[in-house]
Amino acid sequence: MLKKLLSVLIVFVLGQSCTALKNTVKPDLEKTSYQLLLQHHAQWQASLQSLSAELRMTLDTPQYSGNFNASVLVDQPDSMLVTVTGPFGMHLGKVFISKRRFVFYNQVMDQFMKGAKEDFEGRNFLQFPLEIGQMKDVFIARDPFDVLEKTLFEIRDGKYYLEAANGKYNYHIWFEPENLMISRIEYLNDGQVAFVKEYDNWREVNGILFPHLVNFVRPDEKQGFSIIITQLELNRPIDAKSYKIKVSDSAIQIDLTL
Repeated sequence: MLKKLLSVLIVFVLGQSCTALKNTVKPDLEKTSYQLLLQHHAQWQASLQSLSAELRMTLDTPQYSGNFNASVLVDQPDSMLVTVTGPFGMHLGKVFISKRRFVFYNQVMDQFMKGAKEDFEGRNFLQFPLEIGQMKDVFIARDPFDVLEKTLFEIRDGKYYLEAANGKYNYHIWFEPENLMISRIEYLNDGQVAFVKEYDNWREVNGILFPHLVNFVRPDEKQGFSIIITQLELNRPIDAKSYKIKVSDSAIQIDLTL
């Protein structure tokens, strides 16, 4: 009986191994061009119309570290609301972004700030190493380059590897051969890596692949920010009332447009 069980187990393991080998996709530069990869990326980005997510976040910097929870609502192309809570459900802050305006409710400082989007340029969200203008790109895994000028395209680390330039940044990009999605992208400014984004744990939600693990790193500043998605809905209608922010009567009101 034991021998029979062992034989079945061996067959099962070998079968699983063969299946894994069959599912392995190797990069092939003759079949896949960098133009095809960029086109695939652009089509995927265009397919994301709305997002509702619950997240766990980890922040690690020389000045501050901690774990947080957040809820995120995104309605393309403009509206985004991020609500962050800390340990024991402590309310930390909310930020709302629309096409032209910005609202930032710092619940720790009990400050309510509003203004045009350009009024918030260069400002960070709470203690996170994210400028407010970068938040949407990180939370919805967006890398909004339209056209890139290639300088190198090859196979590296078993993945498609592209070096390209566009405007302010140069890019080092790794694409997964299995799904043609970006797994790592380095943003370089004047030859130095300004920040890195990594995408992993891709899962299909409502027919669309989406990374459930996102890492954002500023190597020179030794700042790291990780997102794990615990609940996700894509391309579902979002009630406009969900974007309303309730502010305490004692909050200090700051209008940056004045």
